[in-house]
Amino acid sequence: MHVVVIFHNIGGYHAARLRAAYEACQHKGWNFTAVQVTDNTKEHPWGDMHQETTFPIKTLLPVATKPPSTDRSFTSSVSASLLPELLDTLKPSVVAIPGWGFPVSRAALSWCQRHQVSTILMSESKWDDEKRQWWKELLKSWLYVRKYDAALVGGKLHRDYLIQLGFPPEKIFLGYDAVDNDYFTKCASSARLNPAATRQRQPAIPAKPYFLIVTRLIKRKNVYRFVEAFAAYRQDIGAEQAWDLVICGSGEEERSIRNLIAARSLNDCVHLPGFITYQQIGDWYGLANAFVHPASQEQWGLVVNEACAAELPILCSRTVGASYELVQDGQNGLLFDPENRQDMTRTLLKIHQMDLDSRLQMGRLSHKIVAAYGPQNFADGLLKAINAGSLKTGTNAF
Repeated sequence: MHVVVIFHNIGGYHAARLRAAYEACQHKGWNFTAVQVTDNTKEHPWGDMHQETTFPIKTLLPVATKPPSTDRSFTSSVSASLLPELLDTLKPSVVAIPGWGFPVSRAALSWCQRHQVSTILMSESKWDDEKRQWWKELLKSWLYVRKYDAALVGGKLHRDYLIQLGFPPEKIFLGYDAVDNDYFTKCASSARLNPAATRQRQPAIPAKPYFLIVTRLIKRKNVYRFVEAFAAYRQDIGAEQAWDLVICGSGEEERSIRNLIAARSLNDCVHLPGFITYQQIGDWYGLANAFVHPASQEQWGLVVNEACAAELPILCSRTVGASYELVQDGQNGLLFDPENRQDMTRTLLKIHQMDLDSRLQMGRLSHKIVAAYGPQNFADGLLKAINAGSLKTGTNAF
């Protein structure tokens, strides 16, 4: 048995899942290979990933051997054209494929069908991600989705969407969206034990209590509107008592967000340290008072997993996929309408006005909830999906 799992660009949370899957395959005596389209980290500067990738990995468009001008995006037809040759070499028994709409995904599905190789659809799409048109959904179902042998999804909303597309419920398994919970728990706890040393390592961390956002600065992440809500919170609470806001990330909206910060005279209390690497982000989680994910559209949002593992209260948009699984409104966090600035401000005020013990209790519950969404769950779900899809080749994986 040779299991191949495809991703676009393997970062910290992909590596955690793949390590667990690799160990599970080794335990069974199976071969395992991770395939990524590129090792270019321009969009997601993960930091040094060599210690994280302890499993066999192949790269279709490595930075070192391909021209810089090569299109390394997941929508690239170049990577799709290179995949069949790599699969010919690997000779997989089963291929786990991310989604159905990308050229690489379609190339992988086509190759597997030609060679009678089992396929696992890895999906975190849900019905409300965008406006759906019935005829497009029908085409999507018949041309791609129903051709997969099993599926691995993030949560119930993603499972429900696949069922709506005609996928057999008994062949859909949970566990796709997971991070290395232990890593974030350990890093955050270490940061809290010695805040002075943490701030010495990360001098950009503010001295005041702060809300934390970790995201790309693109429109659908809704950071601009959230800064407006934060300005209203600060006005209500008062400048002296208000917490600061830290926004870790970079992207095309950064200039407009900085202009808004300047226009609202928030330069002293809203901090944009840029993208923080996987190796450093634990410090920022550790000293935060609460985590915020304001996206107007988000299939899952793995930063919510990270913040839960770091034992933080979670303020989250209701449209974020992870909110359905990981945020219990009023228990370990607060949910808001991402289109409503007043509703965002309401949650900021409410979490600020809670006493410390209540916030700590929220954080402990976050940690308890996310325990069911660790890397081992990805490995277990993958093995179940492999077994469910193995009838294609007339074998039983177990």
